[in-house]
Amino acid sequence: MPPAARRQSSHQLVSYERPPVAEVVLAAQFPPDTIDLEVYGRFASEVSADLPRRSRQPVVPRNEEKFDERQAGASFEIRLEGPTDLPRVVFESDDRQEVVQLQPHRLTLNWRAVVVGAEYPRYPALRKRFRELLKLLFAALDDVGQDHPVELSEVTYVNPIEFPGEDAADGVGPTHPDLANIINRFQKRPAAAFLPEAEDAHLQVRWRIPDAAGLPAGRLYLSVEPAMRPSRLKSPALATPDAPPPGLTPIYLVKLTARVMPNGGTVDRAMKALDVGHEWVVSGFDDLTTAEMHRHWGRQK
Repeated sequence: MPPAARRQSSHQLVSYERPPVAEVVLAAQFPPDTIDLEVYGRFASEVSADLPRRSRQPVVPRNEEKFDERQAGASFEIRLEGPTDLPRVVFESDDRQEVVQLQPHRLTLNWRAVVVGAEYPRYPALRKRFRELLKLLFAALDDVGQDHPVELSEVTYVNPIEFPGEDAADGVGPTHPDLANIINRFQKRPAAAFLPEAEDAHLQVRWRIPDAAGLPAGRLYLSVEPAMRPSRLKSPALATPDAPPPGLTPIYLVKLTARVMPNGGTVDRAMKALDVGHEWVVSGFDDLTTAEMHRHWGRQK
């Protein structure tokens, strides 16, 4: 029996008391030029009260999931916008934690931990909000007689991770944490190894997501990249105007993205595909990370 057939998401999968997540992205992708200027205006009038900040950004390229050919390698797209092309409009809440983005083929909801210690609102709350936004967009499209088949539902979690005890309050340490301490697909460096500890590491992996019949319905992507964050002061007593500026601590950004093709163009079908993507992201993150990190984050059974 294929994995998608025997596992049903309840929106409450494995959970952590202190999840390392810093950003969550929920998105729906449509065919090109589904959303026109009139729809922009109708949608903006519905969300402006909750999201008063507004800006224009370049359009994000479309994503495609093909299963009948091998990916030759990394690719990129150069897109030059014409003077009449519609932009990506970004709507933000006053605290900048909620960001909604609209462009001709895509609706996106971002939650960002812009304040240190901000509590992750959890998937059911974000799912409810995204469903509301999707229904507003569908209503605006219906008003102008535009079809709205959802091509892809997308879920992304961004997790900045440091290994416990690796905090370098006085500045950057010599290396990033051993990735084997975080990702359990690696083997730790043998004591008698010739090579020293790696300075840092990059990792990219992808998996196919099957539907109930075992056919490809989407993909899960893992990206692990080295990064730096400002070091935390070890004691509140050190936080004085005369204290030197904090240094930087090497961390890893662990990003998981699931893209799933809905079986139909309704809100319910798009949300069902989103739930499958969420299940693969959360279960995949738990499957890929070490038991030591699970204890650090307070894994709940």
